[in-house]
Amino acid sequence: MEVLNQLFSTFRVSANVIHNGQYCGRWAVDTSGSSYMSFHVVSHGRCFLTVNTEQNITETLEQGDIVLFPRDLGHCITSDDAFETPVNQTHSESFSIGLRADGTGLVCGYFEHQHPLMASLTEHLPDYVIVRHDPTSPSGLMLLLNALLNESVTPGKGSELIMAKMSETILAILMRDHLPTSQGVLAASIHPKLSPVLKAIHEKPGEKWTVDALAGLAFSSRAGFADLFKEVVGLSPMEYVTQWRLSLAYRRLADEKVSTLDAALEAGYDNESSFSKAFKRVMGVTPGKLRAG
Repeated sequence: MEVLNQLFSTFRVSANVIHNGQYCGRWAVDTSGSSYMSFHVVSHGRCFLTVNTEQNITETLEQGDIVLFPRDLGHCITSDDAFETPVNQTHSESFSIGLRADGTGLVCGYFEHQHPLMASLTEHLPDYVIVRHDPTSPSGLMLLLNALLNESVTPGKGSELIMAKMSETILAILMRDHLPTSQGVLAASIHPKLSPVLKAIHEKPGEKWTVDALAGLAFSSRAGFADLFKEVVGLSPMEYVTQWRLSLAYRRLADEKVSTLDAALEAGYDNESSFSKAFKRVMGVTPGKLRAG
């Protein structure tokens, strides 16, 4: 299984569509505050975006454009290019009344997860990413966006679930193909020397890994490998091994309610005590409390 597949499977990322409708007249919205990754797709019309960063960059969004916020940043999407309209004080209208010529359709949502280490996947990503709609492109992403747009403006039974599942797939494609980053786990997963190392760690988490053994997979010296891994991933090789082992243990404890001892042994620990101390330090909760919900 590829690294990205394993990360999504372990972090259990799921999309929640919280809005699908059209705003008319003067309006402004900010959907931040979920503490998760959020997204907006313009399904009809056009609007303007500003993000709460030091640069105060503004963008124009057209029909079919998608904007992703890898971290929970304050932002404003509005019909007012002067950004003077009060935020979140206008109600949207359903598409059941038909597309309004003066309206802007928005599909808004966030990507929920139940894992403390999700931030390690997003911390090196840009503040936001915009993918422009290209109706002539035959790519899988554009085909999905076209399907999402159609489902948005002509909703039927189960549309919210269908759009959520489409959004999850769109996120995976964005992370694989469209998110620029020179650091982090995603960068390491495509690095010519580090990719086989991550693959080995993910496939054999219980292995008695050493820096020397991992350096051999990268065909590098011990010191050179350790420096490269820390530079790209932001963690030492053994810190990452520990995080990945505990990530898998987190899922087993939370979802399958395995015993702490079983989780410890599967994660490569020789005893329950050392595992519990490492788990509490990295995850912020004891295995017992996690298993108890």
